[in-house]
This record gives sequence, structure tokens and C-alpha cells, in this order.
Amino acid sequence: MKRSILVLAASIFALHGCATTKPQGPTAGDTSFFLGRYDRIWEVTIKTLERRSLELKEIDKENGTISTKFTNFSVGPKAHHDLDKIADRPDIRLALYSQVGYAVTVKLTAVNDMSTQVKIKVNIEAYDSNATKKWHPCRSKGVLEREILEDIRKSI
Repeated sequence: MKRSILVLAASIFALHGCATTKPQGPTAGDTSFFLGRYDRIWEVTIKTLERRSLELKEIDKENGTISTKFTNFSVGPKAHHDLDKIADRPDIRLALYSQVGYAVTVKLTAVNDMSTQVKIKVNIEAYDSNATKKWHPCRSKGVLEREILEDIRKSI
């Protein structure tokens, strides 16, 4: 009986190692390389940001930069906990975060005729309504950056 359980466990472990995933191309958390001309990736990136309801603030195609206006991620009592999903909390004693928001900056660079690099930077801030009554910058965990890059990849 013990032997058959061990064989079953070994089989499951071996089969799990055989699972394949769809290749996504090189990525470094906030940066991805996409197979596509600069103009095409630029258009897809703009549409991706708009689909995510991010209002565009500045667009400079020549320099490859796009920035969005600050947008709310979470508001109200749940914002304090929602912040943990996307960023590390600032180290402030007795802080109670009632609003979390972010702005996105995208940098596109043509690598060659058929490849474009896209780098995403998300600036996250949280409003402490208890101890300081101020907005505080938060260190991103890379969640939003990866989501945006994945949305771009899916739209190509």
C-alpha cells in the first residue's frame, strides 16, 4: 500500500513537471520586449491604457513616452487592505489609508525594425486619514506593471 502511494506521488510530481506554458518573451517585471514595429506597439499601448480607463496626460511619440493622470485604485475603508495588493505600505505608525491611487508612465523604445521594448513605471500613493492626513508614496510590488504588460501582449 505504501509503495503504491509513493509511486502515485512520484507520478504526479513527474507529470506536473511536464506541463507547458505559453511563452511570453523576455520580461523583467516592469519591462517586456514585443515582436512588432514601434508604431504598432505604440497604438496597442495607447488603446490598452484607455481600456483600463486611464486618462492620458502626456503623449510624446517621438520620445516614446506616455503618462496618465492620477486615478483611484481604491477608496473607503477597504483601501487600507487593497493597498497591500499592489504596494508596500509606508512605514507610518497608526496610519489608516482611506484612498489609494496611481499614475502610469510608459517608455517605448524601438529595438530594431521588428521589436519594441516597453517599460512601465507605476507611481502609487496612499492617503493617510488618521496619523498624518497626507498623501504618501508607496513602493510598487509590480502587480499593475505586469498586468498592463500582459494586456499589451494579449492585444498584439
